[in-house]
Amino acid sequence: MPLIRPCIEYLGFDDRRLMLIGIPLMALLMPIMLDLGYLSAEYGYWRHQVPESLFFVAGFWGFYRWLTITLRRQYPTYRRASKRISLQILIMFASAPVLKVIFGWIAYAFLFLCNINDHTMPGLLQTMISIYLPSFLIVAIYEAVFYFIQYKEAIIDRERIETEHVQTELTNLRNQINPHFLFNSLNTLMNLIPTNPEVAMNYLSKLSKFYRYAVNAQEEKLIPLSKEIEFAKLYIDLLKERFRDALEVTINIDKDSGQMIPPLSLQLLLENAVKHNVVSKDLPLIVEISFDELAGELVVTNNIQKKLDSVSSTGIGLDNIKKRFRYFTERPVKVIQDIERFQVSLPTITI
Repeated sequence: MPLIRPCIEYLGFDDRRLMLIGIPLMALLMPIMLDLGYLSAEYGYWRHQVPESLFFVAGFWGFYRWLTITLRRQYPTYRRASKRISLQILIMFASAPVLKVIFGWIAYAFLFLCNINDHTMPGLLQTMISIYLPSFLIVAIYEAVFYFIQYKEAIIDRERIETEHVQTELTNLRNQINPHFLFNSLNTLMNLIPTNPEVAMNYLSKLSKFYRYAVNAQEEKLIPLSKEIEFAKLYIDLLKERFRDALEVTINIDKDSGQMIPPLSLQLLLENAVKHNVVSKDLPLIVEISFDELAGELVVTNNIQKKLDSVSSTGIGLDNIKKRFRYFTERPVKVIQDIERFQVSLPTITI
């Protein structure tokens, strides 16, 4: 029976505890709210008013609970919620007097059996209040709790969807790095093979090791800064095979700070520096990597000597880095550029 069994599918929650508390509480308060104190001297609050009120409230509660379940089963969608609530209000106004009469006769029969025959009827206003006040309260309680639960679930679902969207987008951003790196590395290898096969073989060996490292790093959202530095050193070795003394990279990080960083961040910055600047023996590219302990930032600085011809780009670069960091921290990626210097500060993450 729907009066005693939970109906979470249509009510949104198990309301048995609510009934256990709500029915007695409303029965205790109804005589006080209706100002029936004049009956207390003759019949008594506990002897007459509360038992009769308890009987009425329980009957009204059971009926409107059944009505709520029935209408929500009939009109389950939110688009039809207004029609359902309007119909519920109409039925409430029509059914309340009928319920009052039915339960009234039953209550009076009970009072007769208890030898309480001289029952003074309340006035018209009190009768109307006693009919519609509990009806409205019961319906309002179920609607309020139902929509509060739906609102909470909607927030949770929205957060879950946003989280899944963020995770999907973050995965896509990370996955963009592999083809970008492979494309540039194969171009470098293709240029080395005809001119210096021995260097090309050495480059290919290091490239294989680096790529294996990169694939494993892609599985991680964040890696220790020390591991990222180790990864960057391997990439620098690859760059040095190509540029020799034309590229100078200095790493000024003395100790492991325990900070975390999205993987391949340094590799992207080093790749951008090489891609957009002249790297030659006469104009060496100087890159410095340091850690600002006070600000908690990994700082990458290079001198600016832009190439005259434009360099094609896959659109990864700084935009990729900024987006990836945005998922883990509110602290921004700082970019400073002047005539001689290009500097990027990456906020490290503490877990």
